[in-house]
Amino acid sequence: MANMEELTQINGRWQHDHSQNENYDDYLRENGMGWFARKMMQWLKFSPVEEYIVNGDQITYRNYANQNRPFEMTQTVGQPPISTFAPGFGSFQVQTYWDEYGRLVTRTRKDVGEQVQTYWDEYGRLVTRTRKDVGEFIQTGRIDSKGMLEQTILLPSGKTCRRVLKRV
Repeated sequence: MANMEELTQINGRWQHDHSQNENYDDYLRENGMGWFARKMMQWLKFSPVEEYIVNGDQITYRNYANQNRPFEMTQTVGQPPISTFAPGFGSFQVQTYWDEYGRLVTRTRKDVGEQVQTYWDEYGRLVTRTRKDVGEFIQTGRIDSKGMLEQTILLPSGKTCRRVLKRV
């Protein structure tokens, strides 16, 4: 295993520090969140508690946006992707592994919309095909010198989002 000591440092509960976000609106938009919901989240500085529980090479992630039914997902580092569903974000596949530089990387693939294509085929028939576009979000994280959890996320559009979370 690469840096297990670093992995155990994420144990605990965290909350957004909105003052340090970069391109967070793009992150929400590319996850399929509508304009009004994104603006309300930013205006109200909505910051649900996020919890990471590390047990060996297993990571359990909990998001307490809904206090009555928190979202929970458990994954094993280095294993094949798992499929899950999160309210507000839909269905997605997620995989966590160590990269060649010793960083913990999480790859998330989700449907980000539909592409409809209409054309005439070789027999003169009008054909309409619908294809789901799949977006991939690639996230790395680290504990910075101030003890904050800094997550860098490469979005499907190629933009980079930075989220900073503080321990609570």
